Amino acid sequence: MFIAVGLQVATVAVLGLLTGVIFDWHSAESLVLGGAAAIIPNGLFALRLAANRGRTAESYPVVFFLGEFAKIGLTVALIALIVKSFESLNWLAMLIGLIAALQVPLFALLWVREPNK
Repeated sequence: MFIAVGLQVATVAVLGLLTGVIFDWHSAESLVLGGAAAIIPNGLFALRLAANRGRTAESYPVVFFLGEFAKIGLTVALIALIVKSFESLNWLAMLIGLIAALQVPLFALLWVREPNK
């Protein structure tokens, strides 16, 4: 899970830098804010899953599903806070950052390898 969060941070940072260099830094700020709205809840969820490691197997589904609901709620709350706090928000850039950060965990499976047998 931490690999996915690290990839999210790297992707949003690279996209933000490219957006700032190619377009403007205001759009880059909006892109990074959109990415942060997904990265922060994912990071907290990863910490919660790591804290649950070593407990009984019966507790995993409860922790996972409650964590997912909390992650979705926190993401929506952060997006609402960003929209309310930044009057001149570039919506397209913010949505691109959010979507990019949400799609990166799908590619995290490429970096996860099976342990040696």
